This record gives sequence, structure tokens and C-alpha cells, in this order.
Amino acid sequence: MLETDWEYNRQASGKGNSPAGVLASISESWSRCRDFGLRAAGTPDEIVLSEEKFKVVLEKNESIRNFVLPELELLYNQIAGTNFMVAYADGGGVVLDSIQDHDFKAGEGGKAVIPGSVWVENHRGTNALGLAIHTRRPSIVTGKDHFFHKLDDLSCFAVPIFDHEETLLGVIDATSNAKARNDHTLALVKLASKNIENRLFTERFCESIILTFHARQEYLPTTSAAMLAVDEYGFIEGVNANAKSVLSGLDVSRQQHFGEVFDVQFFDVIDKLKLNEIISIKDRLGAVVFMRAQHSVNKKVINFEGDLLISNGKAQPLSNNQANGKLLISGEITQATTVFEDELLAKEMLEAQRSLKVGLPVTILGNASTGKTEIAKEINKQAFGKSKFTIIDCIHLDPESFETHLFGENGKLVFFDQDQTKSGKGKLFQARGGVVFFKNAHVIPKNVQDLISTAIEFEEKRRENSNYHSIIGWLFSAPQDWLEGENYEISSKFENAIQGKKLTAPPLSQRSDFEKLAIAIISSCSNEHTLSPVALRILRSSSWTGNFSQLKKVIRFAVSQASERIIRQEISEALSSFVNDDLQPCSNCHGSPVRSETCIMIQRTWSDTGGNVSLVSRRLGVSRNTVYKHVKSIQ
Repeated sequence: MLETDWEYNRQASGKGNSPAGVLASISESWSRCRDFGLRAAGTPDEIVLSEEKFKVVLEKNESIRNFVLPELELLYNQIAGTNFMVAYADGGGVVLDSIQDHDFKAGEGGKAVIPGSVWVENHRGTNALGLAIHTRRPSIVTGKDHFFHKLDDLSCFAVPIFDHEETLLGVIDATSNAKARNDHTLALVKLASKNIENRLFTERFCESIILTFHARQEYLPTTSAAMLAVDEYGFIEGVNANAKSVLSGLDVSRQQHFGEVFDVQFFDVIDKLKLNEIISIKDRLGAVVFMRAQHSVNKKVINFEGDLLISNGKAQPLSNNQANGKLLISGEITQATTVFEDELLAKEMLEAQRSLKVGLPVTILGNASTGKTEIAKEINKQAFGKSKFTIIDCIHLDPESFETHLFGENGKLVFFDQDQTKSGKGKLFQARGGVVFFKNAHVIPKNVQDLISTAIEFEEKRRENSNYHSIIGWLFSAPQDWLEGENYEISSKFENAIQGKKLTAPPLSQRSDFEKLAIAIISSCSNEHTLSPVALRILRSSSWTGNFSQLKKVIRFAVSQASERIIRQEISEALSSFVNDDLQPCSNCHGSPVRSETCIMIQRTWSDTGGNVSLVSRRLGVSRNTVYKHVKSIQ
């Protein structure tokens, strides 16, 4: 019989008798457990907080949990498999939330890792959660690395969560019955932890300008990007852990100005950054980084009337005592702004505003409800700021009323008169000094097209003479095929007059900023609800033939049916009401709500992509084998 539990653990680990036979962190943890008076053959202290004490801990961590729970759900869905669970514990090792599959819940692990249970080393021995708290580093404790023999069948992966001041906020843990170390699982847990840290940073500095940067441009959209919060004058208000690492050697702990850290002045680059441009600059030590501005989703709320409109308004953390289902009234939302973070669309809009500034007409093509009107408004805003913006919706005008609507009761003769003392009440008179936008330009009659062509030419000549007040920009929107094929009558004079920049409003399903748009839409519908990561992925996977109008209806329906703050399965129910498909989960996923949602999401995306497994894999971030497993029943 061995003399000590220490020697027993070392041999049972299969690593040998020498101190080098186990990982240093495990060896040191065993030593601490021995000092605590624990015996490996004994039973852990299964401490669980009373209901009253647990409620206090929950309330203390409520705001953080709003960021943790969506990531916890996503992590659960990513790991999958059988007999596993994911959990979140606070900095004191108290488990606050746990999501377990059926097998794990029925076993010994499911009875031990419950909300309110305490997992610090002096009570539970060597375990990943307690080890991560002690070392403040990601930890793996698998099989016989646990101090207590009772936990030998488990493999645990834990990663701590810190705020920007390096205060420990909690730990994300994933546990399964797998006997081998799994670096892939640890990588997923690290990703969840980093996502939470980045979201907390964005929320903490939601009133600041947040800049992301990295030594490699392609890493800017990833969680490895550094984050820097500055005020409107360029003074640094906060940096995340990645920024401290990238700027190693520079003192970013004290408040200083942007120009003290980088070799360019803040006001020389901020305009480019605000236009979604990526810039290359050097820090004060000569290292080159790529930088872009990050636009916080938490500050964007949508009021949706036909086309997409988003309004500023900070999203408040959800609390349990708030009444479910409280809807925002559209009139309460003010200070409209927009979400245009799709990279290709942003690039096209930048080119469009440059074209508009130099006097070229801009035509926005696209299918119904793809946000063409809001794109036009944003282009005008980027080009001329808060200048006058006159909208003429041609679909509401009949051929007889066009001329009066455009030129007023006095007719076109007054408009084309160089006499500055004459004016009219027509829309084109009102547009002088600003930009005019012809919405639904495809219904303009041919004879009116020629009149507009003459007006464009006339106003261009007036603009060249600074003594005249003229229309400074012309915008048009129409269906995707307006300027192609033979479905529409377009006069040659008009076609020549509107030549300039052509921009396509992408379908909703092709927008790379889809998730931010969906979050903004739900913020406009309800200040009590949020979409889980799984729900967002399900929405992302749909084809959205009705674009924004269809997405708005689906989200509103889900909000109306939701019984909890975080919307999960309600999205699938809403989609079945507004998106026609008869998809059912495969036999392996039937009976599990989480797996069923993922299965249907994969099947729907597979159908929408014409059975392109590679595209499904890239779009949803799952392996090709996973796609094959879920679609084999419908092939």
C-alpha cells in the first residue's frame, strides 16, 4: 500500500513516480490539495449554496450573465457529442449556469455540477474550474489528473474570463466523460471566453469610439484582434488584453492620447476609420498594424417601415424582474442611423458618395425590401452631411400628375427660367440646395424621363455658376433588372442622363452583417428580448426571399410567442409560419430541442444552397461530416 495520496495520484496518473511525470500545474494543485488535508480516496466536499445565498450571487453577476448565457448556448451546440455539459461559474467558483445533455444529467456529474455548487480546490480537489481560478489560466484536467478518484472518468476544460482591468469575472467550463485530452474543446471554450470579454469591453465603452487592430489584416474580424476605446478627442479610455499584448513595450495603462501610442495624429485618420476604411499605421516602436473602427451593435435599434431604418439607443442588460413582452412604440425611437457593415456594400457606398459629391448620378438597384431607400439616405449623409434630402416616390404618381408633382402648378417653364426671383412648389423646386431621390424610378413614364433628363442637364449648368441655387445630387432606385433586358421602357436620353455610379443592394441572405441587423430589429421590437446564438444561426441559414420585411415579421412573431427573455425555439416556430418548408430533424436529433434546431438549420441551408455541402460548412461554421450526418435522410 502506498504511503501517501500524493504518491497514489502520481502513479494512478500513468505518468510515473517522478515529479516530472505529471504536468507542473497538476502537480502543484495536488500539493495544494494535500496541504488542505484532502485525501484522494476520500469524498469531495459537495458544498452547495443555500437558495438565499445563491440568489445574492446571481443578482451580483446578473449583468455579466447576459453576455455569458448566449455564448454558453453556442458552446453547447458546438461541442455536441454525448454525455457532456457546459457551465459558467463566478470568480469564487460558484456554478451559476449549467447546460447538460440527457446522459450527463442522469449521471453522477449531472448531480454534482449544479447551479449553486462550489468548485474551488480546497473543497473539490484538483479540477479544471478550480485550477483556472487559482492559476488565472486556461486549464485541462482529464481522467486521473483529478485529485479525487471519484472524478477519474471526467475530462474538464476551463477558461477564465477577465475584464479590461484584468479582474477575474468568472470561468467557462466544459466537461465530458471523454478519457483523452481534447485540445479542440479547449479551443472552443477559449473562443467563448474571448467573445464574452470582447462583448463586455464593447458594452463598457459603448459611448466611446472602439478601434480594432492587428498585425495581420485578415485577423481584424477575429477574437484575436486588439481593441482600443478612445473618446471623440482621441484620448485612450481603455484597452483589452490583446491590445496590451500587441502594444507590448508601450505604456497603455495610463490615460494618454492616440498620438502618443501611434505615429499618426488621431484627427488625421478618424474620418477614414468612421467610413469603414482599414488603415495601416505604425505604433511608436515602429511595428505596423492594420486598424478599423468597430460599430457597436448595442447602440443600434431599428424602426422598420418598409425599408430598413435603425435608431440610436443603448441596449440595456435584461433583468429577471422586467415584464416580458413589453413592445417599443415606433414613435419613441429617435435619432435615426443605419447598419451597413457588409464589407462589399460599404465599399460600394463609399464609391457612390464620392460619385455623388462630384455631380454624378447614383442608381441603386435591388430586389424588393433590400433597404434601397436607407442606402440612398446614407450615401447622401456621407456625401453632404445633413443637407436637404427630397424623396419622390414615383410608384404613387400616375402619368397625368407627374409634371405637377415635379414642377408645381406653374409648370416646368418656371423651373427652367433663369430668373432667380421665380419659385414654385414642385418637388424639384424644393430639392434645390440638396439632393433629390427618385424612389421606384422604373415606373417613370417615358415622356417624364425626358423631362427629368432635361432637368439634370439644366441643374448641372446652374451648379457650375455659383450665383445659382441648384440641385446638387441625383439618386434613383429601381428593381435589379431595370437597366437590363426588355421589361422596362427607358428613353435613350434618360439612360444617358443617369449614367454614373450603379450600386446593387444585396439580398438579406447575402449580407455579412446579417446577425447585427437581426439584433437591431429585435431591439426595435422589444426591450425585453434577445436572440440566442443558435437562434441567430437559424435565422442566418434561411433564404429570406422577402428580405427585410419577412425577417421583421418572423422576429416579431417570435417575440410575441416567447415565454423567456432569450428567444430560442420560438424562431423555428416563427420560420415555419413565414417560411414555407416541411423540414424535420433527423432520427438522431429528434427529441432534443437544441439538436433539432441545429439539424433543421443545416437542412434548410443545404436546401437553399442547392445541396452544396462545402458552402453549408463555410456558412454555418460546421464540419462537412456534420452536414452529411444531418442531410442524409433528405438526400
